[in-house]
Amino acid sequence: MTAFMSRLKPVLAGAMALAVAACTNTFRSDVATFHELPAPSGEKVSILPMDEAKQDSLEFRQYAAILGNHLRLEGYEQAGNGKPDLIVGFDVMINDGREKLDTRMGFSGPRPFYWRSYWHYGYFWDPYDPFYRHNTEVVARTVYTATLVMEVRKPDGTLLFEGRAETETRTKAVPEVVPLLAEALFVEFPGPSGVTRHIRVDLDDTGK
Repeated sequence: MTAFMSRLKPVLAGAMALAVAACTNTFRSDVATFHELPAPSGEKVSILPMDEAKQDSLEFRQYAAILGNHLRLEGYEQAGNGKPDLIVGFDVMINDGREKLDTRMGFSGPRPFYWRSYWHYGYFWDPYDPFYRHNTEVVARTVYTATLVMEVRKPDGTLLFEGRAETETRTKAVPEVVPLLAEALFVEFPGPSGVTRHIRVDLDDTGK
């Protein structure tokens, strides 16, 4: 029995590792940036929606505040009523969605209450159940693509940075997903230019 337990320990350790990985609460996003942005040195920024019609929107003021907080952490300052050194434009979009097919394992037929594995002469044995059947289910669901785009320009219009973060979501709850997209966009900001990165944000660390 001791030998059996010694062989079983690595199996249990692997199963526990898989269980922990499966329970990890992460947010995934594709992030692409293109920039000629110098290192920040306290430049003052104004943050505005790219769409002028949204500049009075309370919703977009909230998004601007989220981006402003990230920019502050990177070393920029809010211009307030003063003259900005840089102008940050942004927009948030979500599409009409598409159908996505997923597969998952299921079973059909009754499974007797006495079904169990047992140990006998160094082997595991399973009773044969003629009624138990594995099958694969195809599940259709609607997914949406939410996108946050941001650009940084000089007051004369010279473009220094453009980037986007996008993710698939099962709902059109834009206010809940924008903070996560912003979090992904600012991972190692401004990031490598001309590269799409697959970003994972640990929600347990962000407190979201």
